[in-house]
Amino acid sequence: MAKLRIGTLERLRQVEGSVESRLNRVRKRSFTIIQVAVAAGLAYWVAQELFNHHAPFFAPITAIIILGLTGGDRIRRALELSMGVTVGVGLGDLLVHYLPGGIWQIPLIVAISLTVASFLSKSPLVSNQVAIGSILIATILPPGTEGGGPDRMIDAFIGSVIGLATIALLPSSPLHSGRQEVSKILGIASSVLDDVAGTLDHPDVQALDEALEAIHNTQPDIDRMISAAKVGREVSNLSPLRWGARRRVRSLERILPAVENCMNNTRVMARRALVLSQDGDSVSTRLVNIVDELADITASLSDVFDTRTEANEATDIPELVRRLQVIGARAGMEVISKDGVLSEYVILAQTRSITADLLEVCGWSRQSSLAALAPTSRTPAYPPEVWPGIHEED
Repeated sequence: MAKLRIGTLERLRQVEGSVESRLNRVRKRSFTIIQVAVAAGLAYWVAQELFNHHAPFFAPITAIIILGLTGGDRIRRALELSMGVTVGVGLGDLLVHYLPGGIWQIPLIVAISLTVASFLSKSPLVSNQVAIGSILIATILPPGTEGGGPDRMIDAFIGSVIGLATIALLPSSPLHSGRQEVSKILGIASSVLDDVAGTLDHPDVQALDEALEAIHNTQPDIDRMISAAKVGREVSNLSPLRWGARRRVRSLERILPAVENCMNNTRVMARRALVLSQDGDSVSTRLVNIVDELADITASLSDVFDTRTEANEATDIPELVRRLQVIGARAGMEVISKDGVLSEYVILAQTRSITADLLEVCGWSRQSSLAALAPTSRTPAYPPEVWPGIHEED
């Protein structure tokens, strides 16, 4: 029976529209809402009750901004934010008092604020907050209003501290988002590889066009994967409740370059398969089978990272490694057709690269991953670890 193949775009639509995917988004959104609500309320209460500030709106605003930051650098950016708001508020009080009123006051305040901020830090966040703080003081809360002066600067600091404390005491999972992003990228790569294998077996230019369209739009997914891993590392460092996950967070970060390389190599293979199909050329059945097997292994790895427990990894990863070793040992020059064209050689080279990438995703070092490949040079950089007889077809 012929293998049922689903196009890359169709698979992406199925994944994005699945009930599980929607539930994950709802859970993540709900947790974020709880975090922000608790932080804003607590920051306001601390500033009002413990510091006796009448209208400490800078405290909850700063806490919300801290929790809204992404990319895993919230501690550094919280300090930048505190400095920016503090300097902006203080500078606004000073400038509004000494500068003449009128239409030129705001442009002058912004220009002076940005100039001062440029000497304090290169961070755009600091510059923006200094300018925004000065504008707020000049337009909404001019000097003399209740809660002005140093109180506003203290409120900004309180909000930053409460925001970071919320991350530490109400932490999200340091691994879940990163693993989900890895799973998504591997799922896309698997689907594209499946389309490539199908086209190499039965030429289908339209299927490859759709696959290339999908894979060309994956850079935001890669960026989200890297950002999620950084956030996970930050959470595991900041929250005592998540210190036990530090080892697994480091392991996840180590495989990210291999996941990105796998996606890039899959993109190159798909382009070359399209050229081969347009030229009307073909490849050997053995090479088609290798690409098809890589698609299946990548899909299985995607499923492994889609789970939250280590149980699946302990049982599935060793089997996937064994299958990748078999592919690496078989992906030698002998799989090329007798009258093989350039595109066939390129596709073979990409299967070897993807095999090494996936072994790295499974936890192997780069050197060991390359050594698992059948040698194509008389003087390979890494001595081959080819199993005797494994290159023969079963």
